[in-house]
Amino acid sequence: MATTYSTALYANKTPPNTGHGFNTSSVHLHAISGSISTWVAGDVVNVGYLPGNAVVVSATLKAASQLDSNGAPTLTLSLGVTGTAGLFKSAITTVGRAAGASADLTLAAAGALYKPAAKTAVIVTVGAGAATAVAGTLEADIEYYVEDTAGSAP
Repeated sequence: MATTYSTALYANKTPPNTGHGFNTSSVHLHAISGSISTWVAGDVVNVGYLPGNAVVVSATLKAASQLDSNGAPTLTLSLGVTGTAGLFKSAITTVGRAAGASADLTLAAAGALYKPAAKTAVIVTVGAGAATAVAGTLEADIEYYVEDTAGSAP
């Protein structure tokens, strides 16, 4: 016979965000870089910080316009945290290479449900510079919720 398992949230029988039991709210770390025109390997854009116990559920990196206008573009970007530059996206080639706005909404397996123990910086790192750099901006959005610690339920 099949077995049914329940999470603590389900067993508590209280909907989230009511002030009772376990609750979480989705939060976004959203930042836009200043205009950058020299995209070279090793460049880093400090995006912001994830708080301790933040559990990452999605990540988006977007360029408002083309950042590498060469016919054979070479620009690659990674999105991650200090110490693991490609945690959420590693050497992606889908952002900034085509004319117009472009975005990458994938989340690398290693970054799914990533939970830092303490406040952690989120960064974008240029893996390969642009063959023909064009001034532009990057937009990063990390969606997360903050998990309760033991004994912290209201």
